[in-house]
Amino acid sequence: MDKSKLIGTSLCTAGLLGTLALAAPSAPVNEKTAIVPLPASIAEQTGAPGFSLKNPIITDNPALYRHMQQLGLPTSLAPDNVDLFIGPDISASTSQGTTGNQEGYTLTVTPNRITIAANSDAGIFYALTTLAQSIVKDADGNAAIPSMNITDAPRFEWRGLMVDSCRRARSVDEIKKMIDLMAHYKLNRMHWHLTDDQGWRMESKKYPKLTEIGGKRSETPIMGQRNKGDGTPYQAFYTQDQIRDIVAYAKARHITVVPEIEVPGHAAAAITAYPELGNKDIPGYNPSVVTRWGVFPYIFSPSEETFTFLDNIFAEVCELFPDSPYIHIGGDEAPKDQWKKSPFAQKIMKENGLKNEEELQSYFIRRVEKLANARGKKIIGWDEIQEGGLSPTATMMVWRDAKWALHALQQGNHVIMVPNSHYYFDYSQGAKPADPAYETINSGNLDWKRVYQSDPVIPGVIPEQEKLVLGVQGNLWSEYIPTMQKWEYQAFPRAIALAEIAWTPKEKKDIKDFETRLQKQHPYLDGKKVNFRMDDGTPRQDRNAK
Repeated sequence: MDKSKLIGTSLCTAGLLGTLALAAPSAPVNEKTAIVPLPASIAEQTGAPGFSLKNPIITDNPALYRHMQQLGLPTSLAPDNVDLFIGPDISASTSQGTTGNQEGYTLTVTPNRITIAANSDAGIFYALTTLAQSIVKDADGNAAIPSMNITDAPRFEWRGLMVDSCRRARSVDEIKKMIDLMAHYKLNRMHWHLTDDQGWRMESKKYPKLTEIGGKRSETPIMGQRNKGDGTPYQAFYTQDQIRDIVAYAKARHITVVPEIEVPGHAAAAITAYPELGNKDIPGYNPSVVTRWGVFPYIFSPSEETFTFLDNIFAEVCELFPDSPYIHIGGDEAPKDQWKKSPFAQKIMKENGLKNEEELQSYFIRRVEKLANARGKKIIGWDEIQEGGLSPTATMMVWRDAKWALHALQQGNHVIMVPNSHYYFDYSQGAKPADPAYETINSGNLDWKRVYQSDPVIPGVIPEQEKLVLGVQGNLWSEYIPTMQKWEYQAFPRAIALAEIAWTPKEKKDIKDFETRLQKQHPYLDGKKVNFRMDDGTPRQDRNAK
């Protein structure tokens, strides 16, 4: 193709974008867009001609063509023998300082041209995502994008969802569907819970028994009868190739997958596979993969053998998740009874001058942090990691009352806000179907309005400390989420509300305006066959699969 004959040029540091072109301007556009999350600044010109999508966008760049396809933008790949594009066009470029934020962008739409400027490829991705959400009908009933000017950037850098594969492992295709939904709403962190008492889900080449033995439990509680087992063995894990595939798929959508390897508690599956890693000197030691939900006593021994094991696991984790700067190490709900009964654990406490088992947990976490740091990773832990002393370089994920963030912020630690009062999406949303498949862990009313009306920065935090709040995350623990249909019902629309509080400036939030835009998400969700929760509590899709 003779590039000198093309109308418009496009640049991108990673070579993503080429030149794109369209047909004539559209008729007047009177409908407002329903962009979620709401941009930081948006000025629409309703009643004026928009940018027509009557004909597909043409690009000579195969990578951009694929990218626009996945976002749902009408597009066509130009053949090599096309010498001239005629008509309006779109261009994108990267340059530092566009919005002062690496994920920010500016977007200008006129009847003849769309112009994107961003600081990074991520900014261009989010601008294109905004375009995909901006498609409306013009006065002639054809698809168009209103003329508008947008300057946009996220409020928080961490905008996450947690996926629990330990209790129920979703398929690779289902996880990719989750990733697509996250990307559509500009969520950018998938926290992947891969190890727990009820199963170890990450293949390890060095420790194959982790999945051969630790990846299998003898039964699972019955939905609606949580204290009764179904008598059916459950086994699942992700091969390393599957993990690489998921990580790459997410990266192409500017989502970082952050792995979680639980220590020192929630370790029954690992200890069952390799009993020498547990407190084998306690009476009645007989670990097994847990078949019920809850908190259980098996905890890693604070031995050199355990730390060698974890270092080897971290080596594999680093290879599988190269783009995540973090390893989440859990650190929560770690009963100390086995350490109290273990002569070896008590010996370690005495040798290191530790006053109690809480300080032993802090010692354990610090040892693990050094292993992660040595491999170029930082750690994240649940807020229990501050018990016995918080490492000054650890990031704390606050899941209990938000007040637990204060100590970490005052000490100068980064925090990610996930308090269960607002961001545990496995909790009840209020009215729900009278169906055991829709059982939840509690009977509260954590609906999307409660999510939207929250703020990740708790009152009393000074500006210097506010900068330490990396962001916010919704958690989807899967004890009571047996199917993808149920996952979608629990996640949506709450994840959409989460996306807005994570991205949009606090002063721009408006619950009535958001509700209007939320209702306009239904066609997109229906097109993706998402079983979202309706306002009356019923699921959107047919519930044949339980």
